Amino acid sequence: MSMESEVHRPLADYSANIWEDLLTHFSKSELGSTDSLKEKHITLKEAVKESFMASKVNPIENIKFIDSLSRLGVSYHFEIDIIEQLGNSFDSLDFNRLIRYDECDLYTVGLLFQVFRQFGFKLSDDVFEKFKGEDGKFKGDLVADASGILSLYEASQWNTHGEEIMVEALAFSSCHLKEISSQSIPQHLAVRIKNALKHPYHKGISRIETRKYISYYEAEEKHDAVLLEFAKIDFNMLQKLHRKELACVTRWYDEMEIKSKVPYTRHRAAEAYLWSLGAYFEPQYSQARVKTAIALIIFTMLDDTYDAYGTVEELEIFTDAIEKWLPAPPNTIPESMKYVYLITVDFFEKLEEELENDGRSGCGFHLKKALKTTANGYMQEAKWLKEDYTATFDEYKENAIVTSGYYTLIAMTVAGMGDVANLDAFEWLSSTPKIRVASEMICRYTDDISSYEFERKREHVATGIDCYMKQFGVSKEEAVEGIETLLSDAWKEMNQELMRPLSCPFPLLMRIFNLSRVIDVFYRYNDCYTHPEFLKEHIVSLFIEAIPI
Repeated sequence: MSMESEVHRPLADYSANIWEDLLTHFSKSELGSTDSLKEKHITLKEAVKESFMASKVNPIENIKFIDSLSRLGVSYHFEIDIIEQLGNSFDSLDFNRLIRYDECDLYTVGLLFQVFRQFGFKLSDDVFEKFKGEDGKFKGDLVADASGILSLYEASQWNTHGEEIMVEALAFSSCHLKEISSQSIPQHLAVRIKNALKHPYHKGISRIETRKYISYYEAEEKHDAVLLEFAKIDFNMLQKLHRKELACVTRWYDEMEIKSKVPYTRHRAAEAYLWSLGAYFEPQYSQARVKTAIALIIFTMLDDTYDAYGTVEELEIFTDAIEKWLPAPPNTIPESMKYVYLITVDFFEKLEEELENDGRSGCGFHLKKALKTTANGYMQEAKWLKEDYTATFDEYKENAIVTSGYYTLIAMTVAGMGDVANLDAFEWLSSTPKIRVASEMICRYTDDISSYEFERKREHVATGIDCYMKQFGVSKEEAVEGIETLLSDAWKEMNQELMRPLSCPFPLLMRIFNLSRVIDVFYRYNDCYTHPEFLKEHIVSLFIEAIPI
């Protein structure tokens, strides 16, 4: 019997990779050129811009147009104009009076509230006061307006600390939407309401939300045919680019022979790419998406090495090597762990060299610092497991923010953003800004709740729920409720940090926000990354099936 076979390892029974033959889904035409669409795309873009500019004569219609551009996934083409228009309206006393008059219905006010906050303009929640009765509650007759209640529900997702009216709006709209969705309303609206209750637009991955909204918009009688066609062509052109990127990631994965050399890890190339796409979908971030997806595969291997393979003794040697950034792995760890170490160091060394050549000296240091911080957090969990120690929730919380791995992932996505991601941006990120902490908490707590039952089936360190139960002497259900309150507070903090005046450039804040949205999609109901069958419909709709035009 070999020494390796005698070692006790906390192995996990991970679901198999369901996309072994993903590239066979893409024919040459699907991975091919978009030249045939480009000319039509340019013409339609000009027509859409004309319509957008023409809508400026009516500020409310202008913002409704911006909402359509955003939901249809094409607002990135007009971002400078959008920010200018919203800024002008936000600062206009006449506009602020107008939306508080009775002529602006619930649907319109909810929509305006969402659009302003989506772009960082903190429209006051007092715009909803007029929809309350003398008893201080939302008027009962509002329920007759299905679109209005949906609009209020989506607006309430943008609440920040201290906005009691938005808490009331969420409770009121959630309660009534469940009833409305089963009433006699248009089919596309019923489907949209059911989807919004499952995953609010505010917390959805933008490409997934766009794919859904295109079908909702097409079913509306008063849709703009030119805008719809532009959105479809834009989606399909981007889809071809995304397929090529996914093919690059898959080829890298196969060439690195990860399946055979690191057999204990989760094999999730397609899901890692979807995660990366959730951070940024726009064409200018093409290279960044590929690198971020590869980084996510590496982070998965590291997570699984600590969580489901290495012994404490091996992990201490491994962590010490990362801390010292040794050029080669120590000989005293298993071959598979040596391979993980080599891939990790090689990837970060090359990335640092690219950043240096790009004139962003010092940024690579912060990426390595983030990785070392995460590795040390994983090591602490491994020690707790060996000691069979259930930490207090306060102890857990301090370490859990680190082991979410989101500091490293945020730093990775920022690295792909070009000039805006300079040394100042990395120093800001390493200073533990509120938005980073909120994102890390969203990641850790959402994952804790969804993966609790799976983790209990094997040898695993005490989760946040276990630690909460221990510290406060409560049941599992009460612990989940307590953590959900913390999660809600983290989302409020996230929303606030996106409001102007901004702590750093808006595109950087959006990366952190978008990564938090990925967590909500991947982990709200199940640990979809560990159980990839739950993500299958999204992989198909975003990468395999084009939108018919």
